[in-house]
Amino acid sequence: MKRRNDLTQMKEFVAQGATGRNRYRDVGCLDNRRVILKIGKVPYIHANYVATPNRPNRFICTQEKSEAILMLCNFLEQFQFPFETKVQVRMRALEVQVPGQRLHSCIHYHWLDWPDRGVPEVDLSPIALLSKLKNSCGPIIVHCSAGIGRTGSIVLIQHALELIHRHEPLLEMRGYLIELRKQRNNSVQTEQQYLYVHQVLLQYLKRTKYMDENVSPLLEQFTKDYLQATRGF
Repeated sequence: MKRRNDLTQMKEFVAQGATGRNRYRDVGCLDNRRVILKIGKVPYIHANYVATPNRPNRFICTQEKSEAILMLCNFLEQFQFPFETKVQVRMRALEVQVPGQRLHSCIHYHWLDWPDRGVPEVDLSPIALLSKLKNSCGPIIVHCSAGIGRTGSIVLIQHALELIHRHEPLLEMRGYLIELRKQRNNSVQTEQQYLYVHQVLLQYLKRTKYMDENVSPLLEQFTKDYLQATRGF
């Protein structure tokens, strides 16, 4: 996927360059949707609020006060999916307290086997996981190593799901990705991740009968092309 960093819209990211608060020099943080910390001496963190059709601050793509954390890279209970899957997710309840502040509780979901810059095996696992978070009132923290690839893929899936559940037309995903990247720069890093989002949504539409049976041959062909394009990733 084509990536760019317009540093004129990332002034705080540039200013923090020598402090070690940016994990990667080529992964910028937009000023317009930046999370500003209210505890501690430094208000900066490499994180952005991201909207979905239902909520203006539905996600934080990597930290602020949250009721749920979705982690997509390696760090106790095994999350139980309502169907057979090879995906591994661990779930734990966390309590965090900063001196002088109230105790804060949240649920941590850790997806164990999604490879960096790659894609996991396609099934409805991301949708089942997102359904567990739908009643969360505060922003949901989603993070991976850079907070844009695997993270952006999950957010893009949720964006589409909300439109589907509102019975609104689901248009070309490219437009939704452009809007996502205006909030979290360079979200969805690779072509394989972008294809993965489509394949998950197509499987969901088929399973839930949103898709007409007469398009099944097209879905089968897309699946073959997808497997070819993502082989080795």
